[in-house]
Amino acid sequence: MTKIISAVIGFALMLPSLSNATLIIPSTVSATGNYYNSENLINDGIIPREGTSWTAASNVYWRGTSPVFMLDFGELYNINDVLVSVDNNDYLTIDWSIDSSSWSNLFTIDRSYGEISWGMDTLSTDILHSEYEASIDFSSVQARYLRIKATGGDNSYAIGEFQAFGSKVSSVPEPSTLAIFALGIIALVSRRLKK
Repeated sequence: MTKIISAVIGFALMLPSLSNATLIIPSTVSATGNYYNSENLINDGIIPREGTSWTAASNVYWRGTSPVFMLDFGELYNINDVLVSVDNNDYLTIDWSIDSSSWSNLFTIDRSYGEISWGMDTLSTDILHSEYEASIDFSSVQARYLRIKATGGDNSYAIGEFQAFGSKVSSVPEPSTLAIFALGIIALVSRRLKK
């Protein structure tokens, strides 16, 4: 019986690593303000090569801080990681919301982040990604919307890609919760068998 309990504990500890976050496809990408190229480019799955010009055809680019770009995932998700490709010498903020009315800051990109001195730079909050940037890492949040906007820099801005990774929020218990419940049942059965 001890072997069974050890196996269940091992399985329960392994479950979080099995449930990796996946790319969340937004139901819509929208934008306000004046910019060049389609706002859909910011989530088309194509990450510009680092050092690409900020005005490249693969990017959405603009001048001034008025444009705001928003991803609507259509449902509530656990947002675990974000990958962005942005012009290297600017300040941008990424915010999250449940209802698109009340917003909270997820992280801020500083012009000193990344390793590129000119052009597009890719930054990720995934510690296993080659472009991981610890300065923008965040604790998981539940959100339906993400938005990105420029807040300062050289007044010439660009976004090449804006991706979110996570899992859909559901009422079904998480696998680790089910494993702990199963462990409790096994402990009760084993106690009963000893008597």
